[in-house]
Amino acid sequence: MQMARVGWRFLMLAGLLIGVRPMVLAQAGPAFEVATIKPAAPSPDGHTHIIYPPDGRFSAINITLVALMEWAYGMPSRQILDGPGWLGSTRFDIEAKSDEETDGRIRKGSGEEGREIKRGMVRALLEERYEMKVHTETRVLPAYDLVVAKGGSKLPLTKSDGKTIGTGRTYFHGQGLTVTLIAEQLSQIAGRVVVDKTGLSERYDVKLDWTPDSAMAGEDSPPPLFTAIQEQLGLKLDAAKEPVPVLVVDHIDAPSAN
Repeated sequence: MQMARVGWRFLMLAGLLIGVRPMVLAQAGPAFEVATIKPAAPSPDGHTHIIYPPDGRFSAINITLVALMEWAYGMPSRQILDGPGWLGSTRFDIEAKSDEETDGRIRKGSGEEGREIKRGMVRALLEERYEMKVHTETRVLPAYDLVVAKGGSKLPLTKSDGKTIGTGRTYFHGQGLTVTLIAEQLSQIAGRVVVDKTGLSERYDVKLDWTPDSAMAGEDSPPPLFTAIQEQLGLKLDAAKEPVPVLVVDHIDAPSAN
């Protein structure tokens, strides 16, 4: 079983721009045979979970529609625009299952093929149950350009064959990451789209620790985020405005009854 945790530990795949991967809107294709959508039950850990085992099942627990759209469309929440306020506040529990034919197709394919099929099925579910209509366009948004700081990059080349990412309120550690993925995570942390302009093309290990602005810094505390990025990674975030893809919500209703 594979699990994605939304929030600080939400991992997005790499795309052409940081925080964005090539996106496909819902179109004719496999759909869930049965699906239930209910108001979220009290969450024991307060987290959101997206669970997509390598078969026809799908679950989303304690999830907002923005978080679900983020997963289904590969579009970070800050680039999902014009929806009603409840899109990011009302939480749902969703359970869905495909028919036998689609279940078999997912089981026979690769893990990535199965995820892409599930994403399309979730998009179709959003259109059916929420009467959701969306379109994509490009807008100029506040962003950060990720550049190499004076003195050069301090990112060590990885020795890892795979990739790992661990993030929290005060740290971002990873192995085997491209700068695209590094910048994606910095986008989540810094709260703006981050565009990679470093020119670095290898895979690296990352160890970044900082003290949040709202926290009381002690004598041995790590520096603030922007200083930590420069001192520990040899990179820098420059404020900018960049044209980025966005997903615009044209219409959405409360979910239809199950």
